[in-house]
Amino acid sequence: MEIDFYNAGMNAYSARRFEEAHDWFVKGEEDPRCFYALGTLYYNGQGVIRNFTQSTMYYSKAAEAGILPAQVSAGFAYANAMGVPEDFDKAAYYLKMAVAQGEAAAKITLAEIYAKGFAGGSRKEAAVLIREVLASTGGEEAYDVYTRYDLGNVK
Repeated sequence: MEIDFYNAGMNAYSARRFEEAHDWFVKGEEDPRCFYALGTLYYNGQGVIRNFTQSTMYYSKAAEAGILPAQVSAGFAYANAMGVPEDFDKAAYYLKMAVAQGEAAAKITLAEIYAKGFAGGSRKEAAVLIREVLASTGGEEAYDVYTRYDLGNVK
């Protein structure tokens, strides 16, 4: 019988046994969900010393494997220099993966990157992304980006 390291880790995590969860997730190195879980442990400092470099490394591995929340987390980490140098191109790379899946948080962050003129994006692209978020879910953060960069006047 094969052990499901991810579920074993999640059981330990749910019981707030973070060090044990970490050990299970490390054993599940072939499962991209384990990478995302490790990223979360390092981001929050649960069972390990808080380390944004480690969290971003694990989030990036999980993002490459298609884990949606990891794509958002990796993109956000690169956009905000969380344990890695600020890199808007890498941020956009990961955020575009999440945007393709309709993720509103990724659209907001990518729109802000584009509104600033980074990652080859334009204010027009930023406006399209923000309008999509405002039309579907709204949200204070989306409205903040919309007004801060005056995207209402972009056609």
